[in-house]
Amino acid sequence: MTLDQLPAGWEAATQLHAMKARLGPRARAVVTERAVDAVLERARRLVRHGRRPRRRVEAGWPAEGELALAETLERPRPWRSSDLRVVRSEPRDVDVVAILDMSLSMTGEKIALVAVAAAILRLKLDRVGVVAFDTDARTLVPVGSAIGVREIVRRVLLVPALGYTHVAAGLEEGLEQLRRSGRRERMGILFSDGVSNVGADPVAVAARFRTLHVVQLGRDLPQGGGACRAMASAGSGRRFHAPTYVALPQVVTELVRELFR
Repeated sequence: MTLDQLPAGWEAATQLHAMKARLGPRARAVVTERAVDAVLERARRLVRHGRRPRRRVEAGWPAEGELALAETLERPRPWRSSDLRVVRSEPRDVDVVAILDMSLSMTGEKIALVAVAAAILRLKLDRVGVVAFDTDARTLVPVGSAIGVREIVRRVLLVPALGYTHVAAGLEEGLEQLRRSGRRERMGILFSDGVSNVGADPVAVAARFRTLHVVQLGRDLPQGGGACRAMASAGSGRRFHAPTYVALPQVVTELVRELFR
């Protein structure tokens, strides 16, 4: 197969998983980069008008910022210079770990769409850790690393989809990453159908998170839906639902809009 015959665009993203084992090194590298380009193009289209999340910080004068008139007027009179209040906008101090179900059923377009979801998070946040799990869990991107969005997408696309679904292992690995963070906010975002077929009860692990949000993938069946709701509740987070993988990027866009204003 010549380079011109290799898949391009979204076709490269959806076929990479099936083709990578039978392509030579050069052809595999070409298809991988085409797949990364396609994933990033879709992610950037969804967050085109989005701004990175910021937080409002209030302090006393002479700290940097603009005069906060309403807050200053609320101070008891007579006013002194120390009663002047100022406000400024700062980047939100948050570390996020995306915990991705990459078990055997994750093939083709599913992997490509999960990569789009990871890209959306990284485009909105300055740092995103990524954990992948099947029978075991492993860190693809450590918390606090300066790895860019392109490399994150590449690492997700190249994860082999193998084994069982060990949700508790993925959550444990996510917790271990968040323990390394010194930021004000630390949260995990689990992407899974909720059906764990090996390992310990993931709800008990979810309860150890400061904040854990869950994106339920696929149909809202009783077993998976109940587990996703229970994990989100135990982790003091919210449960979002992507009824199909095609809907996942838009659901993650809405998640980012709601969680990172």
